[in-house]
Amino acid sequence: MSAKNIAYVNKDMLVWARSETPFHSPMDVEQNIKGISASKLQEWESGVDFPSINEAKKLASAYKVPLACFYLTTLPPKKIKKYTDRRTMNGTVYHETSYALWSEINRVTANRDKLLEYVELGTEQECQFPTLPASASVEEAAKIISEFLGIQLPFKSKSAYKNNAFNFYRNIFERHGIVVSQISGISLSEMKGLSIYYEPFPVVAINNKDFERAKVFSLFHEIAHLFRRSSSLCMIDFDDRNDDEEKLCDSIAASVLLPASAVQIVANQIWPKHKQWSSICLQDIGDKFGVSSVVVLRRLYELKMLRRADYLQIYDVLNDEFEKKREQIELARKGKNIPVYYYVKYLNQQGYLFPRTILNAYANGNLSYGEMCRTLNVSGKHIGDIERAVMFT
Repeated sequence: MSAKNIAYVNKDMLVWARSETPFHSPMDVEQNIKGISASKLQEWESGVDFPSINEAKKLASAYKVPLACFYLTTLPPKKIKKYTDRRTMNGTVYHETSYALWSEINRVTANRDKLLEYVELGTEQECQFPTLPASASVEEAAKIISEFLGIQLPFKSKSAYKNNAFNFYRNIFERHGIVVSQISGISLSEMKGLSIYYEPFPVVAINNKDFERAKVFSLFHEIAHLFRRSSSLCMIDFDDRNDDEEKLCDSIAASVLLPASAVQIVANQIWPKHKQWSSICLQDIGDKFGVSSVVVLRRLYELKMLRRADYLQIYDVLNDEFEKKREQIELARKGKNIPVYYYVKYLNQQGYLFPRTILNAYANGNLSYGEMCRTLNVSGKHIGDIERAVMFT
């Protein structure tokens, strides 16, 4: 039997690194990280034993820290969370952050750090966000955001945004230096949106399990947080028990996407064709703005175009329809083996701004081909497809 290659790590650093993750105990680590037992980790953290080098590497990978940090003699300061968890403020259920979500947030922020390392500062993508005056009304805030992004609504038809409103708006965000990613593998019951204000290149991340039109509203809810410098992890569920900041960002997002005068004109043109606020009627209105029927319904209620009782009744009907539709989509996915190109899945998750920046850095000789692949975290066989997609779109 070969001798164990011992990693003589600082036990206090092992405890510190775990404390920066969602793992509250060694048992949590065992349940999430294959090959690490709670009993062994307890021995390592107490100094009774040491891990092997491979075991230490596995812990470093799970904790998202460099292996070298386990050998430090001085504990780093406690990391300050870059955002406020607003999912816990509705007075009902406390939401823990799963390891999967924590890992995804780390991926998103790490990509932004890599982008900043290689971007040519001073480019047109490095936009400066206007500051919303403290006294700004919802309508004034919406106007500032709309003018900054260059958005004019309503659309003449769905062809204006190529039948995919989320990608249309995401491209606008990225052209203004906002890093837009999608979070994968996370239930909608855990999160829908995240915003972290940085200067430059703030970050927005949206749960990719949501419907396209619902993701549009999440985008604008999060950009409202960015303009208000209130970085947040959000549910975006229109719950009346949410905190004031969430309610305000809901209102700003609705006002940007559905300007009052435009909504009233469009609704008054479409309603006579249906004679009721049916899901089809609301969808027709939503098509003019690239938003969901639920968002249209909420906006009509805010503008006092329908009564609260009607709003609640129609909301329940829409919710039931969406749940059935979600079930049908999931069944269809399970029943069909439709191939999706890797580069499509990659760009759907990462967005275009991050890979375009790294590809430009390689083209300008600022990093090698191997460094580019490692930075993008992709195999070289996919680089050509990704490059063609991001450079010629």
